Order: sequence, then C-alpha cells, then structure tokens
Amino acid sequence: MTVATLLSFVFLFGSLQAKAQYGLEIGFNAGVSYYMGDINYARQFYHPRHNLGASLKFHFSNRVILRLGYFNTKLVGRDADFNNTFQQVRNKEFGVSLNEISAQAEINFLPYIYGDVSRNSFTPYMQVGVAGAFVGRTADDDDFFTMAIPFGFGFKKNILPRLVLSIEWAFRWTISDMIDGITNESIKKDYQLAYGTPLTEDINMKQMGFRYTNDWYSVALVGISYTFKIGGLGCPAYYKKHDK
Repeated sequence: MTVATLLSFVFLFGSLQAKAQYGLEIGFNAGVSYYMGDINYARQFYHPRHNLGASLKFHFSNRVILRLGYFNTKLVGRDADFNNTFQQVRNKEFGVSLNEISAQAEINFLPYIYGDVSRNSFTPYMQVGVAGAFVGRTADDDDFFTMAIPFGFGFKKNILPRLVLSIEWAFRWTISDMIDGITNESIKKDYQLAYGTPLTEDINMKQMGFRYTNDWYSVALVGISYTFKIGGLGCPAYYKKHDK
C-alpha cells in the first residue's frame, strides 16, 4: 500500500509536467543527515553524516512547485555518547546506510519569478510530501524499506538568470521503529549486573526502547539547480529590459 502511494505521486508529477508554465528545474544538493530515536531522543545535529542527492522540480506558478528527490546518506548512534544510567546499561549502537526517494510539494511564501535576479528573486519556502527509504545494514537480510513523511523549510535565491541557490532543513518521521535496531525489549540480566538488584518479573519487563515512538532522521542541505524554459519562463533579456 505504501509503495503504491509513492508511485501514485510519481505518475501525478509526470502527468502534470505537460501543463507546467514556469519551468523545469534540475538540481544537485549536498549536506548532512542525522538520526533521532531510541538512542538520541532530542539532540539536533547528533553525529551528522554527509549526504548527496538530486532533485527534479516542476514549476506551476510562482507559489507552487512539485518536486521529486533522491539522496544517499548514513545514520549512526551510540548509547555511550549519553550520560544517563539507562543508556549506559543498555550500551547499544548502530550504523546504517539510507537511500531515499521522495515526492513533495514546495510552497513559496513570496511571489517568486524564476529567471529574474533582481525582482522577486528570493523567497522562504516550506515543503511536505511522502518519501520511501531503503535502509541497509551490514547483513543483507537486515535491509528493509520504510515510508516517511518529510516536512521542512528553506530559502532560495536566483544567483544567475538560470541558476538557483537553496538552503533547507527538513525532518523525516518514519513509520518504523527499527532504523536503530531497538524497540521494546527486556533488560534481563544486564539490570541485575549493573545494580546488584534481584531480577524480579517487574524489572525483567523494563523496556529497552520506546516501542510506540517511531524513529526520525533529518537533513540539512545546500542545493544548486538549473531552470529550463517551459511555457511561461521568460528570457533573461526580458527582465533586463523591464528593470531599466
């Protein structure tokens, strides 16, 4: 069902391409990614790892953009990085590779004219959509696929008539609790060894992780892209003429 949802976005973007009036944009981006979940509860930019990606955007107005994206990154986490006793006893760690494909709507807060470097050439924006992530571990049989909801914000500026520079920070809420390999489990003998406390049934059922709290990952990117003329995207000479 989740794969069908993602594919439906892809077909939707394809069917809308012919109607685009403001341009087609192809870009590349680089930045950092980091994980939040059962090991890292709230620390932003925890163990950031580099990511590389690309995007394809369809411009339908100066406010609305539909975009397809891809990036590759790694996510890591270690209980040893945190001082609380629970994590010191649990002493878990993980490292995974992640490949994401996404379909998102990008909404400009200001009227934005692509191809113009002087008027309406800058805007903050928000983004939201659906994504699929292929998560890989050391053992091939531990690889899995999960869906995610991406949302975030950014800023972009026309630095040349056809070149756009963007900076964004976005979050991914996944439907999986297993990116870090930790879910609700028993502490068992580790608790007794650490505290010297008899292992009662109540202690035995203490959780390893947060079973009903799914994992997250976040990305911070800098992108550069090139816009192509489709329909209403004017020639740079037009803007120079009207700015005099």
